[in-house]
Amino acid sequence: MLYCKSCSVTIAGRHSHCPLCRGNLSGSAEKERSYPVLPHSQNRTKRLIQILSASALTGAILCVAINMLVPTDTWWSLFAVLGFGCGWLWAVIGIVKKEKILNNIVWQLILISAVAFLWDWLTGWRGWSADFVFPCICTGAMLAVVILSRVLRMPDKDYIISLIVCAVMGVFPLIFLFSGVLQVTIPSVLCVAASLIEISLQLIFNWKAMYREIHKKLHL
Repeated sequence: MLYCKSCSVTIAGRHSHCPLCRGNLSGSAEKERSYPVLPHSQNRTKRLIQILSASALTGAILCVAINMLVPTDTWWSLFAVLGFGCGWLWAVIGIVKKEKILNNIVWQLILISAVAFLWDWLTGWRGWSADFVFPCICTGAMLAVVILSRVLRMPDKDYIISLIVCAVMGVFPLIFLFSGVLQVTIPSVLCVAASLIEISLQLIFNWKAMYREIHKKLHL
């Protein structure tokens, strides 16, 4: 039998890494499979991604064609193309990560923040991404993880890493506050305060679970 030292579990079958933490295994694998090999079924996820990709590409091409046929002073079709690209990316990540809803929240937080900063920069940087979008998205993601973990009654190991990632990202607006980038400070102050409170609560009441999961994820 295979054994994972980080998770303290024995694992049947033939695995190269621990299916829980992806760490190294000791011991010997079984000579025969513990479960039958099932035939491959139609991959609905792949099909859905193909449909979304075709739809986004078609929409982008049509916008560029209309912009060329009806000339204007601005190339509005470029913004439409970026919009289709962002929508496609959000949808694909949502589909790929649909089985792990908390991981999906973290990925969407990173993606929406990055796209907001990119759009703000491409349109002349008016600061709305730093003033409103980033702190509001961080606060919303952190609250979503907290609420879902309570409603679904998840054990600590299933949500603690996602919560800490969202909370740590919620402290980043401190950089904007001290650098003078912000024109509106209220969303960022509230975001940083909520993040620091959440991190403090986890350190006080749940530090063992934090240490265990960080130790497991980093293979320390």
